[in-house]
Amino acid sequence: MTHERRRILFIQGRKRTKSVPLEEAFPPKAEGEFIWIGLHEPTTEELSTLQAHFHLHQLAIEDALNSRQGPKLDVYDDQLFVVAKTAHLEEDRIEYGETAIFIGKRHIITARHGSDRGHSELRSQLEAAPQTLRLGTDYVLHAILDFIVDGYLPLVQTIEDHVLNMEQRMLDAFLERDQITRIFRLRREVILFQRVIGPMSEVCGKLVHLELPCLDQ
Repeated sequence: MTHERRRILFIQGRKRTKSVPLEEAFPPKAEGEFIWIGLHEPTTEELSTLQAHFHLHQLAIEDALNSRQGPKLDVYDDQLFVVAKTAHLEEDRIEYGETAIFIGKRHIITARHGSDRGHSELRSQLEAAPQTLRLGTDYVLHAILDFIVDGYLPLVQTIEDHVLNMEQRMLDAFLERDQITRIFRLRREVILFQRVIGPMSEVCGKLVHLELPCLDQ
């Protein structure tokens, strides 16, 4: 079965885009070129195809197929593998997802689980500044991580606003039992979320201090 995906090819920071089967997606050979492939809820077949074309490590493939993976950073020879935790709010509950990112000098591949917040908007922003895209795949990696982390703040602010509003009402009148239960439930969500932020901060910190000669353009 052929799975169609959008292949984004950047040449010296400028985009050439066309839809091709993954079977026809290969790393570019010319200097200054790299390819960006995005997958949502990838299948084993899709990742196996990309593994063969881009020499992705088997352990990284296994992690990318795991929809309950924690934040991590692994180095496999001349490639990096990063797992970032995504989060979104559904009513009063924080739902989590994962974005696995494969990075080499000539490719960056993202595999998203559990999140409908795609990277189209981010791609448009990067394409509007081709001089920054010329910095290569490591720059795109940092942009993706910034995009994911930026999504955390509105989520936390919404929960905090709910709690503050209920606590303000508590000063004027006694809250019903279900309202008190909701306050504790929201506070619990924030505490659990802090346990996600810690490992994500560690991954970002490692990237700041990690030398990436294999990705030098």
